[in-house]
Amino acid sequence: MLSLREREQSRQILIVDDEEETAEAISLLLETAGFTTATVDAGLAALKELQESTPDLVLLSPTLPDMDSVDLMRQVRERSSTPIIAVNADPDDKDAKVRALEAGADDIVVRHAPPEELMARIGALLRRVEWSPATEPRLEVRQLSLDIARRIAFLHDRKLQLTPIEYSILITLMRNAGHVVPHEELLKAVWRTGQGNDFSVLRVNISRLRQKLEDNPRRPGYIVTVPGRGYVMPAGRS
Repeated sequence: MLSLREREQSRQILIVDDEEETAEAISLLLETAGFTTATVDAGLAALKELQESTPDLVLLSPTLPDMDSVDLMRQVRERSSTPIIAVNADPDDKDAKVRALEAGADDIVVRHAPPEELMARIGALLRRVEWSPATEPRLEVRQLSLDIARRIAFLHDRKLQLTPIEYSILITLMRNAGHVVPHEELLKAVWRTGQGNDFSVLRVNISRLRQKLEDNPRRPGYIVTVPGRGYVMPAGRS
């Protein structure tokens, strides 16, 4: 049986980047670590690759010659829950980070980040996809249920299409139903490599998750904000 590390390193990563030298450097880094890679230099080529194969993760450049990267992420999200790490060209551009997260990115990495950081973020995201404890097969909170073994969530028996980050947020809140989960604790539980005190990342993902859970996202019943503290999933009827 393959270890988690071996399974992780046998995964395929799709690199979408129009800078040939950068794409080659990233591909070499990942293949040296044991991953397999495919590289495309445009948005339409990325969509074609996603139709013909099933990469385990997409690493997406901030600029593409034929399509806005945010539009590409939205199109990918309409078709699948494939994990996406978006590259942010400017570490100080908070608006670009929020747009990427709203479009469906699971994590953000700064362009030309140290190789150790890129590898850590890829590994952490793949481990979230892989993780499925056998001792806790199912969670239920009112009409919301989570089949942990299959990593599938249902609301009123309707299957929800969740990204890995949304799934991690949901399972954390469901396990703590009825109790406030502080912002810092939720960040630590979901982003194991750490997001510091960047609550904007958390807020964007909570907002995306509410769109899928709530009848009225402005008056949430499943994910309730506790001002100045964090979030709570009420255990009783909303």
